[in-house]
Amino acid sequence: MALDQAYFDSIQIDLVKRKYYNANKVEAVFADIRRQAQALMEENEELRRQLSERADPREQITEAVCSAQSVYRVLLEKANERADAIVAEAEEKRRAIEEEETRQRESAVQLVDQCLSRVREQQKAAMDSLNATWQDFLCGLYPEDESKAAAPAEEPVGQEDLDERVIAIARELFEIENLDQDKQ
Repeated sequence: MALDQAYFDSIQIDLVKRKYYNANKVEAVFADIRRQAQALMEENEELRRQLSERADPREQITEAVCSAQSVYRVLLEKANERADAIVAEAEEKRRAIEEEETRQRESAVQLVDQCLSRVREQQKAAMDSLNATWQDFLCGLYPEDESKAAAPAEEPVGQEDLDERVIAIARELFEIENLDQDKQ
């Protein structure tokens, strides 16, 4: 029986001779109240014990969460440091690659300039040689003999010969030009 309002309302103590209470009934009610009070105290103690047992896992969980957060912070810090090191290493490699690429470009430009310079020198030498040959040829056609220079508008001897030589030279130049274009 629980100690509640209904229990107390149900207690009936008979008056003896309208002046006194029945001692046996009062003692029985007190004994019942003591038993229920003792049961309530035991139940209260058990509930406190259960509550403290349940509080311990919560504390353990709280400690575990705090510990996990601490480990997370340490791991995150180490990961950030490692990431920074990787980024720095990658940046250094990128710089080294860029420097090597720049050096190779400069080297390639220098080689191309040297080749171009040699080609220009060879072209100039070939032009000088061709000009000298052409000059010799032209000078051979018109000797500086004053006696011939004083002659009036006579057709020089060998005009047909001269025309044939000019045509032959033109053909040779045309063939040389075709050979140069085929090489390219």
